[in-house]
Amino acid sequence: MHSRDLHDPFAMTVVSSHRTSEGVVSYLRCTCGAWEVRTARLVGTATPGPRSTGSID
Repeated sequence: MHSRDLHDPFAMTVVSSHRTSEGVVSYLRCTCGAWEVRTARLVGTATPGPRSTGSID
């Protein structure tokens, strides 16, 4: 699935939801590890990727 595509709504779990001046914002996580942030007008997605293993010297 491409990161721009919406995930199966039945595979999503609501992690957090709260009301703002713009309406309700919900943070959902897919079983594949991707995150979605949903508002009344927008759905944003983030997919898991490689993590940095850099060190501070």
